[in-house]
Amino acid sequence: MILRCVTLGPEIEVVYPPNVPFSTADLSAICFNSFPEQQNTETAEDLTFNFTISNNSPEISLSSPNAPHGSPNSFYGCCVFRQESDHTMKRSFNQRTLVLISNHNFTSFFVNLLKQMTATGVISDPTALEAAYSQIMSWPPPSIGRHDLPFLGSMTTLEIAPHPAFPLQGLPGPIPLINDKPTSIYAYEPLGSWDNIMPFMPCISDLYVLCEKLLLCESIIVIAKSPQLCSEAVSALVDLVRPIPYAGEIKSYMTMQSEFRSIGIDGGTPRPFIIGITNPFLLKRVLASTEDTERTRPHILYLQHFDGTVPVKRHHSLHHKASRHGLLDLPGGIDTHSPSKRFLKSDNHVVHQIETFLKADEPSVNELGSLIRRHFAELTAQFIAPINRYLASSVNPSIVSPGGNYRYASFSATDFLHNLAKHGTSVKFRGQGPIQRHRARDGLYESFCHSPNFYSWLDMKLSLEKEASAGLLGSTATSSGS
Repeated sequence: MILRCVTLGPEIEVVYPPNVPFSTADLSAICFNSFPEQQNTETAEDLTFNFTISNNSPEISLSSPNAPHGSPNSFYGCCVFRQESDHTMKRSFNQRTLVLISNHNFTSFFVNLLKQMTATGVISDPTALEAAYSQIMSWPPPSIGRHDLPFLGSMTTLEIAPHPAFPLQGLPGPIPLINDKPTSIYAYEPLGSWDNIMPFMPCISDLYVLCEKLLLCESIIVIAKSPQLCSEAVSALVDLVRPIPYAGEIKSYMTMQSEFRSIGIDGGTPRPFIIGITNPFLLKRVLASTEDTERTRPHILYLQHFDGTVPVKRHHSLHHKASRHGLLDLPGGIDTHSPSKRFLKSDNHVVHQIETFLKADEPSVNELGSLIRRHFAELTAQFIAPINRYLASSVNPSIVSPGGNYRYASFSATDFLHNLAKHGTSVKFRGQGPIQRHRARDGLYESFCHSPNFYSWLDMKLSLEKEASAGLLGSTATSSGS
């Protein structure tokens, strides 16, 4: 689908295939989510970002015969936005977006396809749309494993993991194997890299604040100047705590025209969320809605450019500096609040490594992102290890079904905490002495065991064990970290 922005707003230029029965509401939602909400006349490079909308097109029937099954209730949109000078237009430039809509959430893969389609320098070529669609229709239905897919004169390799929450997807091993294919794209790998995100972070230690909130399925609002930075940050955040699936709603980019019922605002059922926005007045609207329903205030991750390097810790003057020199001004009365870690202790060695990378004159490509992803994947694995240990001791072999569906004994948070006190954990916690650290440990684990994330992780664990025992996963199940 090719969209263009005219004086009165976005409009559809080309839809391919032309007979897709999108509803008027869905076409409008696609239009408004496919353009940056904040106007920046200096945008010279393409922006890539993604969004999710509800499927309100009853005539579109979605089904997938093989796993992974696509969502029948959601449309996932991936965009390449381009702004070019055009003195024949009233604004002196034109704006176009190429959008790919799917019921499969393979964001990185779809963005790669869009970049191939626009590599020639033309973003609105109906012939390219027709050729791309013709080849996509020749592909087999998505299924778990590796797919070599011909596309526009080259071969694209797609890897689909058994579950979106598999950790370290798309990240090469420390020692590349001979048969590794560096050109592979992983269906659920993050859209962006921490190499691009960290220079906009308030401070390095906020990574641990975010990790806590993600583990406990708390709400986070990412606000940045561009939809690309929003999309990259949201995808990187979700990846931070894999293999724990974030159980709330995930919306990488939302505008004032977006539908907010899905995140429990404007009449919807309250639930945790991670959203990305660029409009500061939308931030005010979302915060006001959560306060009206007495929900816990979402954490605000405010990504902006600062003079100098990213500090290790927040400073009291940082908020005043942000309001003076930030590229994005928050409306009056909104304070991002200086968050504090409640439980996790920062790893000083890793923080120092991140600081060194950020201060380097010539940063190494992807090394910072790899460091952060590996560290927090290891931290999350250490975090769930005691729960795995406890569950393994509570399995009743007599009630394993023939299909291999393990039924764990009724989980007791109290019993688990006693087990945790006896066997311990590798995770480091805050506190001046053993008593304070043990309280922090029990506080985090108890909160996690009562959070929606615990049940999303346990559901994933049960389903993967069932599929593995039935021989549906091959050797891939061992890499899930579950």
